[in-house]
Amino acid sequence: MIDALILGFEWTWDPGFRGVLSVLVAVVVLCGGVFLVLATNSGTRLGFLLALTGFTAWMTVMGVIWSIYGIGYRGDSPSWKVVDTVQSDPASGEVDSRIDKARSVPLPSELPDPVELRDGSDVLLAAFPPEMRDPSLGDLVTIDPDLHEELNDQATPWRVLESSNRYTGETQAVVAEALGPNDENLFASPNDYQVIESFLAGGRKPRTDDGIVSRAVYKVTNTLEIAPPSFYAVVQLQATIPQETRPGQAPPPPVRNEAEPIVSVVLQRSGQHQQRIPQFTMTFLMGVTTAVLCSMLHRRDKLAQAQREAAGAS
Repeated sequence: MIDALILGFEWTWDPGFRGVLSVLVAVVVLCGGVFLVLATNSGTRLGFLLALTGFTAWMTVMGVIWSIYGIGYRGDSPSWKVVDTVQSDPASGEVDSRIDKARSVPLPSELPDPVELRDGSDVLLAAFPPEMRDPSLGDLVTIDPDLHEELNDQATPWRVLESSNRYTGETQAVVAEALGPNDENLFASPNDYQVIESFLAGGRKPRTDDGIVSRAVYKVTNTLEIAPPSFYAVVQLQATIPQETRPGQAPPPPVRNEAEPIVSVVLQRSGQHQQRIPQFTMTFLMGVTTAVLCSMLHRRDKLAQAQREAAGAS
C-alpha cells in the first residue's frame, strides 16, 4: 500500500518537483557561486550589493531584448473571435452592428464589381480567365497593388483583405465554426454559403518601406506601441442556391442567392499584446533598481575615497 502511494506520488508530482528543483539548483549554483566569490574578496555586504546589481542589470538587458524581438514567454497565441453577426439587406447599404467600427464596412453594392474590373484589365483577365470561377476583390488585389490602394481609399477605414493573406484562411475557418450547427446554426455546412469579401481595420500600421533604416525604425516604433488600436476583420457572405450534382461529374460551382440577406461576421483579434505590458513593466522596474544600486555603489566609492584621502593626510 505504501509502495503504491509512493509510486503514485512520484508519477503525479515528479514533473513539478523536477522543475522546482532545477530552478533552485540553478539559482544556488549560478547566483550563489558568484555571490560566494564576491563575498570572499569584497566582504559580505559589498559582495551582495555587487551580485544584486549584476543580476538586475542582466534582467534589464534581457527585458529589452525580449520586448524588441518577442522571444521568451509569449503567452497564448493570438486568435480571432466572433464579436457580432449582422444580416443586412443587400440594397440597404447599412450594417447595423453593435461594434461602432463595423457599421462603416461597405456592402458589395458599394464597391466596384470584380467581374467588370477583371474584364477591363488584360493582366487580371490573364490571371483569372472567364472560364474559371468569378474572382472576388480579394483575388484581384493580390495581382494589382494599385487597384488595392484604390479600393482601400473607397472602403476607408477598412481595407480589402487579400486572398493570399494568412488572415483569410484563419477568419474563414473561425466563421465556418461560428455559423455552424453547434453555434449560431445559420448554415448546416460551409457549402451552404459563399464568401463575398473580407476586410480588415485597425491594428498596427503596416510597414510601407523595405529599406534597412525604415525596417529598423519600424521595429523600434512597433515595439514601443504597447497598446495598439483594436484589430477587426469582417467576413461578408451570402447563402447559395442549392444545385444538384450529377452522377460521375464534379460538383457545380456555388452560385450566390442574391435575394438572401448578406451576413457580415465581425471578428476581433485577441491575445496579441497580452505580454507587452508585463514585459515593459518588469524591464522598467529592473532598470530603476539597477540605477538605484549603481548609485549606492557610486556613493560608497566616493565615501571610501574620501576616507582614504583623510587618512593619508593625517
